[in-house]
This record gives sequence, structure tokens and C-alpha cells, in this order.
Amino acid sequence: MTTSFFAGSRDRVVAYLVAVGLTTFLTAVLPAWAQAPIAVLHSARNAQAYQEEHLGTFDDDWLNFKQALEAANIRYDEITDSDAAQGQAKLLSFKLIVVPLLIDLPPDALAGLTDFQKNGGKLLITDGGGTPEANAQALEQLAGATVVKQSTATDKRELRWPKEPLPVSEQFAVGSVSAVVSPTAGASPLATWIDASGIAVGPAVVKKGNSIFLAWAPGMQGDISSNAALIGLALEELSPGITQQSAVQISFADYQGIQQELDYLTKRTEETMKTAKQADLAVPHKVIQQHFDTANENVAKFQDAYHNRRYYEADEYLHLARQDYSLAFAQAMPVRPVEARCVWLDRGTIITTQNARGMSDLFDRLKGAGTNVVYFETNNAGFTMYPSKIATQNPGVIGWDPLGVAVKEAHKRGMELHAWMWVFNVGNAKHNPIIGKDADYPGPVLSGHNFDWALAAQNGALLPPKQHEFWLDPSNHDARQYAKDLIEEVARSYPLDGVQLDYIRYPFNNKGSEMGFDWLGRQRFEQDTGLSLDRLDDETRQVWVAWKIAQINSFVKDISQTLRRVKPGLRISAAVYAMPRRMRVNAIQQEWETWVANGWVDTINPMTYVTSAKELAINAGSVRESTADRALVYPGLSIRQLDTAGLIEQLDSSRECGTLGTTMFAAAHLDDKKINVLKVGPYRRQPLMTPQSEPLKASRLLVDDFAAMVNRYLQDPSKHILSDQASTNDVLVQIESIQRSMHGLNSTANADQIDGVLKDVTTLHSAIREWLRLEAFIQRGYRAQYIVSYLGQVEAILSYASHKARTEGTSALAVGSSL
Repeated sequence: MTTSFFAGSRDRVVAYLVAVGLTTFLTAVLPAWAQAPIAVLHSARNAQAYQEEHLGTFDDDWLNFKQALEAANIRYDEITDSDAAQGQAKLLSFKLIVVPLLIDLPPDALAGLTDFQKNGGKLLITDGGGTPEANAQALEQLAGATVVKQSTATDKRELRWPKEPLPVSEQFAVGSVSAVVSPTAGASPLATWIDASGIAVGPAVVKKGNSIFLAWAPGMQGDISSNAALIGLALEELSPGITQQSAVQISFADYQGIQQELDYLTKRTEETMKTAKQADLAVPHKVIQQHFDTANENVAKFQDAYHNRRYYEADEYLHLARQDYSLAFAQAMPVRPVEARCVWLDRGTIITTQNARGMSDLFDRLKGAGTNVVYFETNNAGFTMYPSKIATQNPGVIGWDPLGVAVKEAHKRGMELHAWMWVFNVGNAKHNPIIGKDADYPGPVLSGHNFDWALAAQNGALLPPKQHEFWLDPSNHDARQYAKDLIEEVARSYPLDGVQLDYIRYPFNNKGSEMGFDWLGRQRFEQDTGLSLDRLDDETRQVWVAWKIAQINSFVKDISQTLRRVKPGLRISAAVYAMPRRMRVNAIQQEWETWVANGWVDTINPMTYVTSAKELAINAGSVRESTADRALVYPGLSIRQLDTAGLIEQLDSSRECGTLGTTMFAAAHLDDKKINVLKVGPYRRQPLMTPQSEPLKASRLLVDDFAAMVNRYLQDPSKHILSDQASTNDVLVQIESIQRSMHGLNSTANADQIDGVLKDVTTLHSAIREWLRLEAFIQRGYRAQYIVSYLGQVEAILSYASHKARTEGTSALAVGSSL
């Protein structure tokens, strides 16, 4: 697959510029060597303060902010604290300086930026999501903002910017964190937060003089297209025309790369459109063609703007071309009859529902989006989302049972409901302000039970370096029993379709930052191995890593066997990292390959959170290859980082690498735009079932559908498959034989019987390819590929079913979904 060709969003900015008459900037010819007029401060002191407040991993969040800035097509230079401290001597060449994720600054950097601002320089400051220190407060007050506290949205919020002549409105998801701002004297609120009932709840953007403060952390809050648009508008407010002056200038090498992407995109969209026509899919061919034609026109305009060095205009036409290609592509994509369309239903969204009626409305929305599997966040930061006899219920849902209601609402709509369980992570410093707790509160599990359960660093710290979670020690017997009891309580109390294990690992703890020095964990390691952590040389460290891997593996085995016994037919999945095995086991001691090989899990949901479809294909393909189809793989998509076109691109990329479903993270970011593109695109009709619910039935369904499709094409003279009669007869005999075999597989089928059918399907797969080879000569090759793809799906499901029968016995296939 190509790199991310559905990126960015600046059409609202351009529309505004055109409306106010700044079209000259859109056609300005800029020298390729022009210095960026914008600088972005990458402050070491700010990074340190950010970590000290446990707001997240600053390096990761800094990259997220840069992604938002780059999505706005802004070219900039990075400056350091020492650069800022030099004041005008260093900063004079810049028109505007961006100070992101602000928590603190060194005094001399504050003085330099203040000097820059007083001499006419512009400042764009963004909130950091924490409590600003004195120097940060002083800088924010230059922009007219005093941060009172942080607020977490309990419902979706709208940012409304009454700009003339085109007002701007952007949606922020439930759970979004923003600063409560008190404007200082002389400050003007430019944009306001509006709650779900339409009431203004405070300033979102504040301006004073030549400085602006954004009351959220772009890249961390809000989706990428909203942030790109709002950053662009803020920059224009401070310095009209600066977004065009700062537009990323396209080099010849970049142009060649973009052109290759566009060539690929054109070809891939054409292929999908031809497949839809040749396979006689029920899609709006005229509308699809219109989008495709418009996309091609925008490509021509992009090329013209580039050759005339109108880079901002070129980028906008590129964006429009990609959007139109994606709309054509989405509507031409086939609907799969068997597919897992999963979504992680997050804590914030659950709390927002408030009651059973709200939960029902939420499931109407999820069903309307075409999803059929919901991973319900059952516990988070040590709190449960149901009334538990073992754990403390989340204060936001006391008085009712969201999990119980969700199970009923899901099953009413023919959807699967899986309990998404945090296993060894039992506290979260970022969650604490939401529930009114101090940042160092370790969560109700450790504070209410026993700190001996806690995983600790060598210096005794319970928070791993540059992380914000509190952890149980996976080697501690009592801690393991608590985690097991909680999962078992959920499985016994609710008619679930599955349980998902998350945080089923150690925290990131590479060489020099190891976790596991707590007394009981250390004592057990030394007793088991005869080695001492007082002498942590490379050999001891290697043994320690292997020992930690064994702790996680043994827990997965134990809980899997327990759940299979308690609830036969319950599907077990795991949210895992997709990084290469060697890197993964050294960093977090997570070896899911062993879980798959032993049949302890049915599904792997790799957290493949990337912005590029090419990266997704590589990562998801690698995970699938590692499973050898002994488990189902549903790659995770970080939809907050994707616009609608990027979402479609990654859904296609996942299908192309052979997976039978995807998992969207998370429901909070499944906005109307994304729902609409799914509804007109690949999710326009509901699938008949998921692969994991009843794999043999799913395989039968696909084989029957495949046979009906082949017969339909053979019987219609206008669609007849081009082949000699003898080959056609041979293929039909094979199909009929496989259908009989598939319908002969019942709940008592063993692995050898399933393998026999799988072998026949693989033989048919090869025969079908040969049988259809003449189709390409009459330009129906895309239909041929579509026909063949069915058998690939059948092979993957049967391979999983065979492994499941071999590792669990035939009873594992007898009980499907509890629907």
C-alpha cells in the first residue's frame, strides 16, 4: 500500500481566506529557500515539568503535536530554551513563535519570549493539560489567559469560533481535556466551548494584543483535521497570510513521491470501481464516477500549481483530490458477508450515557455506524464500570450498571459485547484529576488492598519512568489472584460474548529503567533462579526478562483455562503491541506468539496506531504472519489521528493484508463524519456474522455465497466466465464437494476433519486462479480477484477453527456467540 495519501485538512482555512479576499497569498510565488517565518519552541524544561506532573510521555505527545501542525501544512523551525533565552538576537528573524504543551519554562527563556512579544513578535501558546508553573503562567497571561484548572468533558463539546464571514465549528470528543480559562484585563475570547445542550461553558481561544492562547493541547485533544483547521485559523488571526508564507514547499523529490502516490491511488480506485462493475455490486456507479472525475481534475490543478510554485494552493488541490478519491473508493468497496467490525467503547463515552436510555441511544449510533463487535471498557485505572463485589465502582456510574445494560442493548441489536479488561494496570495519574484525586493517587486497588502488590522501580518509585500508570506485580501471587477473580466475576455475572485482556504485560522497562524491584517480586525471582538483582549484569538481566515473560504467559494460560471452564464458548482476545518480538519481549515482556500457539486466545487486536496505510499493512501483515492464522487478527486503528479518507484507506489496507476485521480506537472519536463515510462505504450493509462467533458456520456461509456467485455468473450470458467447459465442470465438481464437506462439519468435528476440508479449499483456490486466468484478457481480472478473495477468507477461518479444535477439543466449536 501507499503512504498516507488521505492526510490533513485545510479546506476550511482556505475557504475563509478566499472569503476575506486574501486570494493573493494563494497564488504567491515563494522561493524554495525562504526561511520559515514560524518557530516552535521545544523546551527541555517544559518536557521535564510535563513528566513531573505525570501528564504522559512528553516525547510521544510532542510528536502528536507536530503531527497536528504538519497536518496544517505549516513549515517551521524548532528552537530550544537557549535560543529563546537570547531574545531578539536569535528570534528577530521569526514572525511568530509557537509554544506548545506549556507547563513550565526557564526564567531566561520566559524573558526572551517576553522581549520578542513586546517588540512586535507574535506568540501562539497551547495548553499542556496540567497545572502551569509560575513562568508558564506569566507567558500565558501575555496572551490574556489565566488557567484556573483542567476540565474533562463529560459529553461531546463544540468549539465555536464566530469568525467573519465564515463561522467555524469543530467537535471535540467526550473525555477531551481542556483548561478552564479566566481572561485577563484587555483579553478577548475568540472562540467558546459549547456543551451538548448548547450552553457556552467558557473560552476556548483567547487573544490579547499579538498573542493567542489555545485552551487545549492540539494533537492530544481533538482529531487531526480539527486541529489542523484551528491552528491555521489562529496563525492567520495573529499574522494574516502567514499560513501561505509558511506552507511546506514541495521539492522535486517530494513532487515525484506525491505523484507516485497519486498514480497508485488512481489505479487502486479504478481497480475497486472496475471490481464493483464486473462483480455487479449494488453501488451508486454514477456518483462514484463523479467523485473519481473530480479527483482527477484536482490532480491536474495540483500539478499546475506545483509547476507554477504555488505550494499552498498545490497542497489544497492535493487534499481535495485525495478526499474525492476516497469517497469514490469507499462507495465502491465490497461489503463482506463475514467480518468483525469492532470498536473499543471507552470509559468516557460510557460515563456520558448517564443511564440506560443514554446507553440505548449510544448502541443505536454504534449499530448505525455498521459495527458488530463492542469491546466495553469494563475496568479502568482500578475502577469498575459495574457494581462489583471485589472492586470499587467508578464514581461516574454509581447507582446503575452500565455493563449489564450494554450487554442487553448489544444483544438486542445482534451485536457482540466483549468485556475489555485492564489486567495489571490498576492506576492512572492522568485519570486522577477527573475523579478529584491527587496526581500521585495509585488507584483504589493498591490504596485499598496492599502496596506489597505494587510493581516498583529500583528507587522504590511506583510509576515507571516517563509513564503515568501504577501496576500490579505480575509475579505476586495475591495480585494475580485479584486480577483473575475480577475477570472471573465479570464472566460469571454477565452473558458476555468474550473477554479481552489489555495491559497484559509489564510496563515499558528497558535496560536502565527496569521495573520489578519490589520486595516480594524480587524475592521470588531470586528464589526461582538463584540469581541476585544486586548484580544486574547482562546475563542476569536476560534471565530476568525471560522470567518476566513466563509470569505473563502463565497468567494468560491460567485465565484462559479458567474462562474456558467457567464459560465454554466465550471468546478470548488480547490487545497487544505489534512491534517485532525481540524488541517487544525486551521492552514489555509480552510474548503473544506463545498465547496463540497454545490456543489460549482466539483473537489478537494489535494496537497498530499509525497514520500511514503502508505502515498499517506492514505491522498488521507481520502480526498475521506470526499467528499463521491460528488466531484471528483485527488490527487497531487510531481513528483520532485519521480523517474520514484516512479511515477508509486503513480499512482497505487491513483487508488487503488478509485480516477479517478491524478495531477502531475509540468510540469517543467515532464522529458523524466517520460514521457517514462508513455507512455509504464498506459498512453500508450489516455482515451476517463475525468470524469468531461460530467459525465453521461462518466458513459454510462464505462457501455457499461463493458457490452462488459463481453459478450466477455462469448462468448470465452477459457475465459468463470465460473458460473451457471441461475446466468449468471440474471447478463446479470441486465446489459441490466442498459444500457437502462443509455442511458435514458439525459441532463434533475434530481438527483432522477440518484440516481435510481446508486442504480441499486450498486445492480449489489454486484451481480457481487457473480457471479464471482468461478473465484478464477480456478485462474482467478485477472480478476474478474478487471471486478468489472469498476462498482466502475461508482458508483463514478454517485454519483458526482447526487450531481451536486441536488445542481445546471439539466442544470449543459447539458453542458460539451467546446471542
